[in-house]
Amino acid sequence: MFYFPEELMNDVLLKSPVKSLLRLRSVKKSWRDLIDDPDFIKKHMEQSMKKGSSVEVIHRCDINKFYSMHLDLSGNPITDPEELPHPFGYRYDFDKSVVYTGDYEIHLVGSCNGLVCFVDSAHRIILWNLATRKYFELQHLDIELPRFTDLDLTYYVNYGFGYDGATDDYKVIRLINSYHNESDCFLVEFYSLKSKSWKRFEDLVSRTRSDHYGILVGGSLHWLTYETKWDDDESPIVAFDLTMEEFNLVPCLHLPGKIASMNLGTFQGCLSLFCHYHEAGGELWVMKDYGVKESWTKVYTNNKTSIRYMRAIDHSILEVNKKRLKWYNSLQENCLKKIKICSATKGCLEACVHYESLVGME
Repeated sequence: MFYFPEELMNDVLLKSPVKSLLRLRSVKKSWRDLIDDPDFIKKHMEQSMKKGSSVEVIHRCDINKFYSMHLDLSGNPITDPEELPHPFGYRYDFDKSVVYTGDYEIHLVGSCNGLVCFVDSAHRIILWNLATRKYFELQHLDIELPRFTDLDLTYYVNYGFGYDGATDDYKVIRLINSYHNESDCFLVEFYSLKSKSWKRFEDLVSRTRSDHYGILVGGSLHWLTYETKWDDDESPIVAFDLTMEEFNLVPCLHLPGKIASMNLGTFQGCLSLFCHYHEAGGELWVMKDYGVKESWTKVYTNNKTSIRYMRAIDHSILEVNKKRLKWYNSLQENCLKKIKICSATKGCLEACVHYESLVGME
């Protein structure tokens, strides 16, 4: 009988795609036990992220439609865009028991270690492993506004999703920004996947932008505030430390010119900031040494005044008004490779980089 050394088999399994591992689980009990082991899942995820030959981009091109597309590291499409199944499994807008205002929409909050987070207009949240097709819907928590009760109240909700390496836990953050006349109320809620419970407290340092989701860098989620001018001890970037469960301001450089808009992102693992100036194009800045104000470095300049929204996502730059992903080849080459991945409804294009994993099976 042919004997295959266990050490070599482990190495082969670690390098196998998720779909193959799901099939191999039914071949031998010892393989199933190994593939389901949390240590193996973590090592396989790290191996998947180190492969470096391609990247999967998940993007939203309509209020309820999401697509997946694989690109090589030069930005060339490997696969055509493939529409994903409905994230929630069925249309909540057809469910009369679900309460929401305005049009029914689903938003892409972010991706982390193979799990993708979606939220809909009824503030229902789902974590979905696209590779294993397993999903988990978070316990629904109604939005409660503790200070204002009259009809003139205005509020909006921001979300963020990330991994806390210190506790080996995935957390979803919900920021409720409410204001009435000259008064503000900031309510923070976060969900722990490990404890399967919500925690609520009031500790938000400043009102965050209503049109952005949290950007995960260095164990913290980041949002922009409404500040367009700031002193040395101030910053337009607020961070929530997933381990300490507290907010901090991230030092930001002083930018010349009149800022029309700003967008946070990630670029090659670093926090990035795209600034668009009135009648002066835009610039992409990268914080190469996290937390160090002097490490902000300009890596790209766009002189087109028609650009109104750009955001760095891993190795790419998302440009909404052109309805396409642009691939930034390297920091040494100040050039972009244009790749049109879909025809998006204006204002609907959201995207994240996704790596397949077995996370969520243990």
